[in-house]
Order: sequence, then structure tokens, then C-alpha cells
Amino acid sequence: MAATKRRMDRRVQRTRQMLQQAFVEVVREKGFAATSIQDITDRANVNRGTFYLHFADKYMLVEEFIREDFQHLMERILPPAARWDRRTLHLLIESMLSYFERKYQHQQHVPPALAPLIERAIHEELTALLLRWLRQSESEVRLKVPKETIARVVSWAIFGSVIQWSQEESTTSLAQMTQDILLVIAEGVGHLAPEVLPE
Repeated sequence: MAATKRRMDRRVQRTRQMLQQAFVEVVREKGFAATSIQDITDRANVNRGTFYLHFADKYMLVEEFIREDFQHLMERILPPAARWDRRTLHLLIESMLSYFERKYQHQQHVPPALAPLIERAIHEELTALLLRWLRQSESEVRLKVPKETIARVVSWAIFGSVIQWSQEESTTSLAQMTQDILLVIAEGVGHLAPEVLPE
């Protein structure tokens, strides 16, 4: 029974990968707007019913592809025992800056309709990753706010800064921006600029 389930899981995974690969190829040729479900299924050599067993529409396919791509990127870049510490956060921020710098400065073919979908999917993956690290930490220190709140605030601090930096002309280098974001997260505004938050 377990062997059958594994074979089915592999078959499902293979079909999803074929559909995603077909999607990427067709979009490169025709552009996102002109790409139809029929184009994707023809290229993947499956029927439309098979497509709809896996994805509701091409937007869902894009979202799934982006999430998996981001997860694979993090697996390649982060150490196997990645956790909530200064070194890992530094590597994460640096990777995010580099990823979005390439996406917005060198890959101008990202359709405007897809940008919010891509950004939302990556932000949600980032928040989930940070929360996982926080939950794994065995700190004895009693936190003043819930881990979920910390993950959300830190993910927005990283993500918002990364998006802003990657979309504008900036004189701040990637290395310096990484350091600045990490410093604000690790030390906080109260410590770095105490006059901004008087008692």
C-alpha cells in the first residue's frame, strides 16, 4: 500500500513538473498573457483535465512554481541546520536582495499582472521560514510578543526593504543594504536611534 502511494506521489510530482516546465517554455515563446491552458497541456502532452486536477488556472500554476523556486533557492543557499541567528539572517537578507535585484533589474519580462502574485507568494514563504526558525529555537527567554508576530514584522522589514531597494536607483550597495537591514532587525530602532522613540 505504501509503495503504491509513493509511486502515485512520484507520478503526481512528475506531472506537476511537466506542466510547470511546459508553462515556462510557452511563456518564454508567447508571453504570459497569450499563454493558454491548451498551450501548456499541448506542450506537456497531457489533457486539460489533467491540468485542472493539479491547478485551478495558470495563475495558481505560477504561484506554485514561484513558491517551489523560492524554497529550492533557500535550500541551496542556507546551511542545512539554518536557524534564527545573526549569521543565517545575514545570509537570508543577502540572498533576498540578490534574488530581487536580478528579477527587477535584469529580467524586465516579468508581466506587471504577475508582480503582485510573485511578491505575495515569496513574502508568505519568507514569513513561514522565519516562523519555523523561531519555533525551533529553544530559547529560555520569555518573549514579550508572540513568535508569529515577530516572524510577520521581521518578514515585512526584510521584504519591504528588499523590494524598495531592488526597484529604485540606489547608491547603497547590496552588502551595505544587507548590513543595514540586519542591524535594524537585530538591534532595533530604540537602540540605533533612541531619540526617535523617547520614553
